[in-house]
Amino acid sequence: MTELSQTAKLITFPSADIGGSNAAAVDATHWDVWFDMRDFDRITAVVKLGPTWNAADDLDECRLEQAKTSTGGSAKDLTTDASGGDYDTDAPIDAVGDEAILEARAEDLDQANGFRYVRLYVAEGGDTGTDEVHALLILHSAKYAAENLHRAAAAASVVYVRPS
Repeated sequence: MTELSQTAKLITFPSADIGGSNAAAVDATHWDVWFDMRDFDRITAVVKLGPTWNAADDLDECRLEQAKTSTGGSAKDLTTDASGGDYDTDAPIDAVGDEAILEARAEDLDQANGFRYVRLYVAEGGDTGTDEVHALLILHSAKYAAENLHRAAAAASVVYVRPS
């Protein structure tokens, strides 16, 4: 995870071959992580099909999910992936370099019922070859900005720059 600024975090996911599976099953360490939206206003996910994506396959599932706990308790969809859904499976991305961009606001979560964690979920049911996928998340507008979130400033090593 990288802090973009005092108010934004960037989470990059390693490439995963999801043919016949989902990214969380392939790489639970990175892809099955739930992010707390309590202190952020928005989330953006960018999913990109990698250079070894097999064009015979489609990205079958691509959604943001919400949960009550950091381990995915009571998980349910935040965005949908279905015929005519938010990610329309009638027109899925399916070629090298194709992208899906998912966005949500904290207020879109079912906060009244205790949902505050979000994760990105992608899957490919078919497996006619390598289905390489990449992704990143951006958590926007931290409610409580703090100094030096990336890591402590160190002369000529980590420098924070702002207008004076």
